[in-house]
Amino acid sequence: MSPSMSADDDPRLARQNLLREWSRHAEGGRPSGVRSDVLESWERSSDLLPRSRHEAPLDDEDRTREQWAASPLRPAVRTLESELTSVARDGSFIVAVTGPDGKILWTHGSRWMRTRAEAVHFVPGGRWDEASMGTNALAMALDANRPAAVFSAEHFTEVVHEWVCYSAPIVDATTGAPLGVLDLSTTWDRAHPLALSTASALARNLGLLVPHDRRVDDTAEHVGVELRTLGTARALLDGRLLKLPPRQMEILTVLSLFPEGLNLDALHTHLYEDFTVSASTCKAEVSHLRRALGGVIASRPYRLEGTVRADHLDVMGRLTDRDLAGAVEAYGGPMLPSSEAPAIVEHRFYVERALRDAVLQAGDPDLLFALGSTMPLDDAVHEQAMVRLAEDDPRRAIARARLDTARR
Repeated sequence: MSPSMSADDDPRLARQNLLREWSRHAEGGRPSGVRSDVLESWERSSDLLPRSRHEAPLDDEDRTREQWAASPLRPAVRTLESELTSVARDGSFIVAVTGPDGKILWTHGSRWMRTRAEAVHFVPGGRWDEASMGTNALAMALDANRPAAVFSAEHFTEVVHEWVCYSAPIVDATTGAPLGVLDLSTTWDRAHPLALSTASALARNLGLLVPHDRRVDDTAEHVGVELRTLGTARALLDGRLLKLPPRQMEILTVLSLFPEGLNLDALHTHLYEDFTVSASTCKAEVSHLRRALGGVIASRPYRLEGTVRADHLDVMGRLTDRDLAGAVEAYGGPMLPSSEAPAIVEHRFYVERALRDAVLQAGDPDLLFALGSTMPLDDAVHEQAMVRLAEDDPRRAIARARLDTARR
């Protein structure tokens, strides 16, 4: 429900009252019984757009796709995607993530809400800042930097008077920079008193899951090789994204694990789970990669030259430094999960087990909950999160859902 409604309010009566006050304001009167922040937004919106606007302005599809590809929230959403889609399905919501300007970059909708959302451009590219669509929860959460709910006719534009929306700002947990908004929307008759808490918890977790390499100053010069292998696969050379096939990504990853270098036979053993691929083929693949990268890989033995940064090394380094929160933050999921290279399979288990055991031993509820999003099948992590989280913490519901899913 909206913050302007108590738990005992009848939603139908509340909606009728709001519709009456909205009409009074539209006719130039002074409404009563409307929240001050909503009324102030109505006043601003009156100068910006008509109440009869039927849909949000929609930006170019290709440009929106490019913005989402570059957004620091994309990998965080990917990590939390199973929970976001589960919330959408179970609560008949459409879930949306915006950028810091209020433009929607990603959505996932329940069958109930999908058609409704498309009709009003509540889709990627839709602009839901106050200047574009008047009073709405996404705009209010962005402007005030705090969770917001907007119920039925609290919306300025009449086309969304059938909706209730719950939004919370997504803030980079390290820098405090605003990244966007997480929104849960459904029809007003499906309003739920815990929905705003759920939106806030999900937004908080997205802020925690922003990849560590994105937290570096964008103006800084990135020199050397940088690998992202935990939950996703990405390689950069001097800040430039490399388009590598999976085998070449595996070669770079294996070499990052052995800074002292590997001869051909050792590299061949670490890369292939059997001997169906010859050592000469392995040598040819490394030679091709060396030419593509312009001498980054030295030979005799094969090794990476210069500065090497890798998230799997970062996690272990943070654990060594007793920075458990930093290690959880840096861990984005299993290391190259589709790889069957022996060295990667072994290190994947090593990183996951070391981090898991450290978090379980520490027993910190926030870290247990955060780790649960990247270890969805680990029932021990979810069970401990439930035990440690306070009874009134809305994240317990998510931990319970994770546990039930892991035990299926």
